Order: sequence, then C-alpha cells, then structure tokens
Amino acid sequence: MYNTVSVRAVFLKKYQFSRIFIIHNGKSWYTCGMSDTFFESDVQKRFSKLMFTNQENGIFHNPYDEEQREFNAVEQGDVAQLRKSIEENYNGKIGTLARDPLRNAKNLAIVVITLASRAAMRGGLEPEIAYSLSDSYILKVEELHTVDSLEHLMRHSEYQYAQMVHEVRERRKEQPERIQNGHTNPKVDECRSYIVSHLHDKLTVGGIADKLRMNANYLSELFIAQEQITISDFIVQERIRVARDLLLYSEYSCGDIAGYLCFTSQSYFGQRFRELTGMTPKTYRNKFGRKEQPE
Repeated sequence: MYNTVSVRAVFLKKYQFSRIFIIHNGKSWYTCGMSDTFFESDVQKRFSKLMFTNQENGIFHNPYDEEQREFNAVEQGDVAQLRKSIEENYNGKIGTLARDPLRNAKNLAIVVITLASRAAMRGGLEPEIAYSLSDSYILKVEELHTVDSLEHLMRHSEYQYAQMVHEVRERRKEQPERIQNGHTNPKVDECRSYIVSHLHDKLTVGGIADKLRMNANYLSELFIAQEQITISDFIVQERIRVARDLLLYSEYSCGDIAGYLCFTSQSYFGQRFRELTGMTPKTYRNKFGRKEQPE
C-alpha cells in the first residue's frame, strides 16, 4: 500500500497538481488547488472569452428567477404554473452546452430532467422513483435524433414530475385532519417514518418496536388509534403505493419490484396488489404506464 507521501509525490509528478485529494486510512483530505498547467487554465480561458464576447454582443443567459419559478412549480406539483413558466417570454437565451446542435439539445435535456427530478424529491416524491424515472428519461435522450423530439421529451419529463408531486400531495390530504394539522403521537410518526424509509427491508412489528425501544403491543395500539390501520397493513399499503409508481414510471419487471419491496413472492405481490387496486400489476402498468415518446 502506498503511504500518503508517496501517493502525493506520484500524483504531483504525473499530473503537476498543487491541489489534490489524498486518501489515507479511509479518510480524505483536500490539500490545495490544481495548477494552471492542468485543465483549469483552459476552462478559465474559455470562461473569460465567453464573458467578453457575450458582453460585447449584449448576450445574456435566461433569468435565474424564471428558472426558479419553473422548478418551484415542479416542487409544488403545480402543473398550471409550470406551463405558465415554460411559456414565459424573457430576455436572454439558454446557455450553449455543446457546439453540435443535437448534442447541445441532448445536454440541455439531461440538465433539465436532472433538475426536475431533484425538485420533485424536494416536493415529496420518493427518491428511488425520482432517480429511476430520471435514468429512464436520460437513456431515452440518447436514443432521439431530432432537436424537436428532445424538446418534447424534456418538457414531458417536467410535466410528469409535477403531476407526480401533485398526486403525492393529494394522497397526503386524504389523511385524517388531525394528522394534517400535526396533532399526532411522536412515536407513531417515528414508526411511520421508519417504515417508509425501510420498505425494501424485511419489516415486522416486533422489529420496528425494538428499533423504537417500545413494547410491540403498545406501539400497535397507538398506531391503530392514530392511523386507523394496523402496522402490518400500513406496511403493505405503502409497499403497494411505491409499487404503483415503479410500474408507472420505471422499467423494472414485476418480479424485480416484488423483490425490491420485500414481498415473499411475485404471486403474493400480485395478490396484495390486486386486493388494493382491483387489477393485476401487469394490467395496471398496461393501462396507466407512461407511453414512449416519438423520435
């Protein structure tokens, strides 16, 4: 194993760094900045030239407040406001992310899809759903071959994320009024949070009670009193909720989803899914799943 000093010497000699990350004993330290002999100098030259050229020609980027309105609309699940923001007229232009127009459109779509996914997560969308949908859209970006189709796909992703956040918020409204107003038992809230964060793990009432350092029977009584549902049924309900989103917005197979959400078998997953939705996972995906975008 290299020691810290030898690693530093090798990197300094090979890359002419004056600032690097050093990893030693599982820890990393940031020592100082990169020298002008590396790529930083080229970036700085491009930056200076671009700033000068843009100022000389009166060229400016799109306003930041417009961008904020656009992604705040996604975060709030406000589809109407998102449409209004996208249709805004403003001074300025979108930045250039590649010299080739098609590559530029692809890079822009990737940026917008990524920003929309993060806004949706801030709005309450499950991270795994947001990440999976983002991956699916970005993979599709690389398959498209016209600027118009990329623009369509990019905007479709924003509207879809906004709609998903809207649905999350609507589901929250269905909770009892006392829960909406924050009149809840902290231990029950902690139990709910633990379940939602561990849907991909094996969950039992006893195991959850141990994590919360509570008696299992007492926790069950508190949970039923507040949520009007048993802990076991709540676990299944939340797993089916996530499964519905995965069926709609990801390409995972039914078997993969069943395994990810810790159902004992795909057939048991199908049975519980049908009990709560009235249809099989396959039928649900075929009926409501997202459609492919045109190339």
